[in-house]
Amino acid sequence: MKHLKVIQIIGGGEFGGAEKHILNLDGAADTLLVDYTVCCLFSAPFAEIAAGAGLSTLSIPMRHKADFGVVGKLARAIQEGNFDLVHTHGVRANLLGRLAARQAGKKKVITTVHSLLEKDYPGVLSRLANSWAERSTRGLTDHFIAVSQGLKDRLIAGGVPANIVTVIYNGVSLEEIKPLTEPGDARKKLGFSPDTPLVGIVARLHEVKGHSYFLEAACNILQQRPEIRFLIVGAGPSRPALEKLAGDLGITEQVVFTGFMDDVYSLMADLDLLVISSLWEGFGLTAIEAMALGVPVVATEVGGLPEVVLHGETGLLVPPANPAALARNILWMLDHPGEASSMAEKGGKIVREKFTSTVMARRTEELYRRVAGQ
Repeated sequence: MKHLKVIQIIGGGEFGGAEKHILNLDGAADTLLVDYTVCCLFSAPFAEIAAGAGLSTLSIPMRHKADFGVVGKLARAIQEGNFDLVHTHGVRANLLGRLAARQAGKKKVITTVHSLLEKDYPGVLSRLANSWAERSTRGLTDHFIAVSQGLKDRLIAGGVPANIVTVIYNGVSLEEIKPLTEPGDARKKLGFSPDTPLVGIVARLHEVKGHSYFLEAACNILQQRPEIRFLIVGAGPSRPALEKLAGDLGITEQVVFTGFMDDVYSLMADLDLLVISSLWEGFGLTAIEAMALGVPVVATEVGGLPEVVLHGETGLLVPPANPAALARNILWMLDHPGEASSMAEKGGKIVREKFTSTVMARRTEELYRRVAGQ
């Protein structure tokens, strides 16, 4: 069986779910079967993170959004690296990576779809431009990976043939999802006592993540339970607007914006509850990370989340954009710690069986061999 060389192309200008996916996938690779190289279209932050994790990493930065000169550079990298497959992640990488693969000698292309494009680009002009970029080169992808059945259904509805879409769930490295500090240290560092109820959201600060509904739910809850504190963990363009909203709601003192955190698992493990308030999630990686840490989850019933969080079994699901329902379910979880703990425990068991990086890597390697014609 031939040893396959795969180049994974991604924007890499932020660190989100797609970047975590690559770290987990490449970290669990069977090195006897596949050899990965990560190629980023921005010089930071992901290129530095991937290299620091020991991954073979290239950086071919774009000078501006319409820098098609990168296509030729990518094509040369593909040829010089003698790669068998090109694996793309994200609209920018899909467009340039597909064109480069064709220029490099019609190399086989696999595209992983992590989210809905229209949710990632709420602005009309950016949505139209990125939709055109995606659809104009979609025919150059030989096979698609959808990270949930919900995403596969949307791809098929959008005209992608069902026989070239495979669902492969995201997986996490259980060895890496471990707190680096003792229990309680992370909350103590933020100035919270052991008995302060902590409710957190861990996500990039982007409109699609529904942080505004989380803050409105927090305002509702604090009228009944003023002792609860809320954490917003992550970085992103929406931070100024969200900080203003917290001020307008009068809850600035009860909400902490932590920014990006290197040791996020220590803080997640110290939460009493993790909330996912997204308007759409292709999968819901944060949910399985929380369950692996034994933290209860309340999530919106969108995209792939119902495939990860089973309502009443491994967590609670609520309608999106509904602060009142979100508040009710958060309070129920906090008021029923025994049931919440049981859900988290069952969720952790399912994660260990179904959502590990090893399972994801083996299924991806099988697909590589099929697409490569082995």
